[in-house]
Amino acid sequence: MRAAVVLALPVFASVLIAPAFAQNGAQNKPAPAAATLKLTRAAISQSEDGPAVENGTAFLAGDLAFFSFQVENYKTGTTGKVQLTGHIQAFDPNGTAIVPRDEEVIGTTVSQEDKDWKPKLRLPIQIPSIAPPGNYTIKFEVTDQQTRQTASGELAFPVGGRGVAPADVLTIRNPGFYRAQDDENALKLAAYRAGDKLWVRFDITGYKHGEQNSIDVSYDVAVLGPDAAQLFAQEDAAVEKSQAFYPQPWVPGGFNLSLDPTMRAGTYTLVITAHDGVGKQTAETKAEFRVE
Repeated sequence: MRAAVVLALPVFASVLIAPAFAQNGAQNKPAPAAATLKLTRAAISQSEDGPAVENGTAFLAGDLAFFSFQVENYKTGTTGKVQLTGHIQAFDPNGTAIVPRDEEVIGTTVSQEDKDWKPKLRLPIQIPSIAPPGNYTIKFEVTDQQTRQTASGELAFPVGGRGVAPADVLTIRNPGFYRAQDDENALKLAAYRAGDKLWVRFDITGYKHGEQNSIDVSYDVAVLGPDAAQLFAQEDAAVEKSQAFYPQPWVPGGFNLSLDPTMRAGTYTLVITAHDGVGKQTAETKAEFRVE
C-alpha cells in the first residue's frame, strides 16, 4: 500500500509523506497502560477525620468507630470525569459482618487544578453493644469504572470488653451473686443477712436465631429453702425479643431479690430456667447462697 502511494505522487512529495506516515504510525500505537489503582491512608479513629488510633488502643462494644481511606491512580477522563465505586464492611473476630455492606459512588468532574485530588471514602462503624472482644476487620475496595480496575484492602482493629463463651445448645453461663448492682466482681462466698437485697447476674447463650436474626429468650426465677421447699417463683422474670442485622451472641440477665427480714439462717438455692422460643430449648442452672 505504501509503495502505491509513493509512485502516485511526484518525487519531491515523498519528503512530505515521511512525516505524515510517522504521525499515523504513532497514532496506531497502543495507549499507555493505566496506572495501577491504589488505596492509601486507611485509618480508624474515634471521631470523624480525627487522628488515627494508636496501636493497642481498643474500642469497646457499643462504641462508634470512624474509618476512612483515600484513592490514588484513578482515571480522569478527557473531560475530567471520575467514576469510582467503593464498598466497605466490618466483621467481628468470627468473620460475622457487624454492619451492612456500604456502597459509595463517586461520579464527578475535576478541573486541571484539581488533578492531584485524592478521593476520600468514609464510614462510621457502629460496634454492636453486645459483641465478643478480639480483632475486628474492615474490608474495603474500590472499582474504577473507566478502567475496570479494582483495588482492595483490609484493616484490623481491636475491640475489648467482656466475652461469653459460645455454646451449641441453650446454656446459662457465669451465674454470680453480688452485694450491689454495680459491683464488678461476684462474691466469692454468697452470704447475706435476712433483710438484705441480693443481686444476681448471668448470661444466656446457645439459643437459635430466626429470620432477620430474631431472638426470643426468657427466663424464670425460683428460690428453694433449706428444706427444698419452694419459697418464691416468677415465670418470665424477663423476656428478650428482638431482631438486628448482627446476630446477638448472648443475652445478659440480671435481677435482685429482697430477702425477708424473718428468713432463718441456712443454705438456699436459686433456680434459673431459661427458654429459647425460636429453638424450642430449655436450660436450667442452680446456685446456692447462705443467709446468716
